[in-house]
Formats: sequence, structure tokens, C-alpha cells
Amino acid sequence: MSLLPLVRSVAALFHRSRVEDDMDEELRSHIQHRADDLEQSGIDRAAAERRARIEFGGHQRFKEECREAVGIAFIDTLVQDLRFSLRLVRKSPGFTFTAVTTLALGIGANAVVFSVLNAFILRPLDVPEADSLYQIERGPDKAGSQSYPDYVDLRNRNRTFDDLVAFSFAQVGLDTGDNPTRAWAQSVTGNYFDALRIQPQLGRFFHASD
Repeated sequence: MSLLPLVRSVAALFHRSRVEDDMDEELRSHIQHRADDLEQSGIDRAAAERRARIEFGGHQRFKEECREAVGIAFIDTLVQDLRFSLRLVRKSPGFTFTAVTTLALGIGANAVVFSVLNAFILRPLDVPEADSLYQIERGPDKAGSQSYPDYVDLRNRNRTFDDLVAFSFAQVGLDTGDNPTRAWAQSVTGNYFDALRIQPQLGRFFHASD
């Protein structure tokens, strides 16, 4: 999409008086040329000029068409809408605050939902064979949580999957030498990274043997 029409519209807005003068001059030129043609056909000058003005549909309509051609009409409408919105904001600050807060909450909620959808559905885990990862659910309520003894029992009796891992989220204290803070961490079984088949950029992960 070219930015040239927009640049022209903005330039015309800042040189509006000159643009208006140019439009007036152009209108007069068209009327005079048309009146000359009519006068040559045998119509007197006054009648020719009056007819030429009628054919061009009036001074204001011609200028409005010119404004639309250079984009001034669009910018004028935008400025008027902004002024009207600002007047409403000054008259009803409470309503404006409520509307802006509602929009902010709605946009924030949509952003969170999209982030989750993007991370878990549109862009699955960045590990080898991510489509072969499954979560084991327990009981008729299909709960995803298991006790550690249940995990050990399932792991020992597993004949279906290549490997089984367990993990849980926990809050931990993080101290980087500045101000200690809370952070979310995962407690995982020793075979966690082996089952995911991933390697660190430097060093090594821990293994079940550790």
C-alpha cells in the first residue's frame, strides 16, 4: 500500500489556504472556458457564464469534490470526530473512565487468551515429536493431577509409552544478588529432559541417574 496519497493529504492540510485558492482559481478557469465555448455557439456572455456555473453544479460542490480528491475531506471528518469525542470526554468523565477501563480489560483478556492459544495450540512445544506427548488423566473427572506414588506405579507398569515423567509447579525464592523475589518453578523427575529429548545450548541437564 502506497503512502503517497496520505503524504499528499497531510501536505494539503498544512497548506490548506493555498489549496483552497488553487481550487477557486481552477473553478474560475473551468467556468471561463465553458462560457467561452457557449459564447462562441451564439449565447450572450452573461447567459453563458450563468449556464457554465449551473453545469459545474455550484461552487461548494466543486470544492467538496476537490477536497475528497486530495484527501482533505477525510482528514476534516477525522478532526471533527476527534473534537466531538473530546467534548464528550469533558462532559462525562465517569462514563469515559468506565468505557476505557472496560475496553482495556477486554483487550487484556483477549491478549491473554490468544497468548495461551498461541503457545499451546497454534505453536506447540518446541521439542522433537511434540505431537507424541500426552497427559495421563485420572478417574471419571479426567483430573490431570496424580500423586507421586501413583506416578511411580504407572512408570513401573508402563508398556505403552516410551517414557513417563512427572512435574509440579511451586513458588520459590529467587535471589540474584539484588532483591530476593518470588518466582514460579517446576519440580520435575530426573528423566524429564531425557523424555523430551532436548539438550541445553551449554553444559548438560540432569538425568535420572543423578
